[in-house]
Amino acid sequence: MVFVDYKKLEIYHAAHQFVLDTYQLVKSFPSSEDNNLTSQLRRAATCLPLNIAEGSGARSYKIFLNYLIFCYRSCLECEAALRLSQDLNYITKEQHATHHAKLDTFIRRLYRYMQYLEGQIGNRKEDKTMWYRHEKWKTDQDIKSREEMGKLC
Repeated sequence: MVFVDYKKLEIYHAAHQFVLDTYQLVKSFPSSEDNNLTSQLRRAATCLPLNIAEGSGARSYKIFLNYLIFCYRSCLECEAALRLSQDLNYITKEQHATHHAKLDTFIRRLYRYMQYLEGQIGNRKEDKTMWYRHEKWKTDQDIKSREEMGKLC
């Protein structure tokens, strides 16, 4: 049995800061979006540190990894919401670029930590569920695409 203290994880602190930055960003959104895009972006961003914290309490790298997949999927939701925010002129291109860069940096850190956890789990190929393998494949493809675009350090 393993224990991961989420409060000591760099990805947790980066996710926490992203939430704070997101709350600042949406303050300028129109009040007509309070129950729609503003709320959706806040909730998606808030899922990042919450999934890290909840998953760390599982005392299993395998279960923790599944929570990190949920976290990654919330990152994609944030990405889409940010794009909508820009297209609806709620944020400027510069605000979008700045906030998206923070999200992209977080995604890279998250992915590296997911790779680390996979290494801790060991060779579990026969143990992985179809769902896990599919989510892993999609994540790998996205990260590969980000690398090809020159966004990964």
